Amino acid sequence: MKSVAAPLVAAVVLALVGAGFWVAGQTERRLADVHNELATLQYAAVTTDSEDVEQQLGVARRVPQVGAAAMTDLRDVRATADYWRGGYASITPQKDVNGAVTETDPDILLLSANAAFRASQSDANRATALRRLDAVVKNYADVLRNSPGHVDAAYNYEYAIRVRDNLAKARPAASRSARLLAKPAHESAGDLPAGPTLHGRPGGPPAATDMAQFKIVIPKRGEERKENPEAGKGGVKVRKG
Repeated sequence: MKSVAAPLVAAVVLALVGAGFWVAGQTERRLADVHNELATLQYAAVTTDSEDVEQQLGVARRVPQVGAAAMTDLRDVRATADYWRGGYASITPQKDVNGAVTETDPDILLLSANAAFRASQSDANRATALRRLDAVVKNYADVLRNSPGHVDAAYNYEYAIRVRDNLAKARPAASRSARLLAKPAHESAGDLPAGPTLHGRPGGPPAATDMAQFKIVIPKRGEERKENPEAGKGGVKVRKG
């Protein structure tokens, strides 16, 4: 009896382990698809598909080291897409009943602080903008308390302080002309969104450059070269001396 029970228990354990790895693999594949959409700047698809994946996790939620990590990853990706779409109001860290921030995810905290800073730049009222910048500085301080080695948060913390101080010292007319330092990115009619993206600012030729002087040479296809075999041949060389 013992000789039968031991292999049976081992088979059950191996089956459970295999099922866990299979669930983890399926979850990673779905997460990879969402990350691919984010990398290719498909922000609307990221929001929709991440919500669908979150609802379809099912058993994966109960798998140790897989369910919690997948939920956090989906939330971070969705918040990143919302930020680059300009949906700053939708990025909110978790708070308790008293309004104190209880969020521990450094990515959400940083995105929330960045979104608050962007929103403050679109405020035409100087006093309101200063109050918002005070809150932004506090938000970056919360990120640094949670993750002391966060380089981006440290840089943004110093930058937000300087922007707040400059706005406080500036004349009202100057503050009105200097508002709207950054506008939310919105979808363009083409394949790419307008304005900066998570990959950086759009490239292009330098200003005042005459692009007509640059010629694009397109190689001929194989069938075109066969139809005109003389194409590309140089002239007769003239012997010198």
